[in-house]
Amino acid sequence: MVISAEFLGMLLLITSAAALGLSIVVDVGRVSAEKAREAMNQRQYDKKRAALAEWRQKTERKRVDLTTLQARLTEFNGRRQKAMTELRALEFSKIELVHELGDLDSDGDVFWAQLAVGPNFNELDRKDIVFSRQIWEYRNVAHITAPSAEQAHGTVRTSFSQRNGLICSPVVPLALAPDPEAEAEATAA
Repeated sequence: MVISAEFLGMLLLITSAAALGLSIVVDVGRVSAEKAREAMNQRQYDKKRAALAEWRQKTERKRVDLTTLQARLTEFNGRRQKAMTELRALEFSKIELVHELGDLDSDGDVFWAQLAVGPNFNELDRKDIVFSRQIWEYRNVAHITAPSAEQAHGTVRTSFSQRNGLICSPVVPLALAPDPEAEAEATAA
């Protein structure tokens, strides 16, 4: 069998065309695979970007919630502090320290006077203060046993003077003394 040059040329042409077609198919496959990979990466990027945007929104909502809760905490702490202050003031108004003066065995009447700190109380030295500074934070009254109101007033002024940083209300008979609970309710109202 004799192979002619035309046949050989044709065979070469068909082989070249087949190789070219095969290389085109391989290149198209490679390009389409890269496009598919690029599309997949783009979808993952878009998903991650959407997730990041969602997390940013959630973070912003949580930050707003945190700010709101901090404001409420501050408000409730203020209310708590106010309530504690009012409670302490109420406790102080309910506690009454009674100082008994005079001769309890005598036949005199019992008089009442309220004791309070004067304007110079905080400036006084400790040795000039009768008892302790802490007891004067509460309500202090004196029950004075004396034959007359003038003597009761003298007794209380001698025991608790302005030199000690204390002042006293007018002396009244014990039966006419104001009720501390009624005073506390009046000041609370």
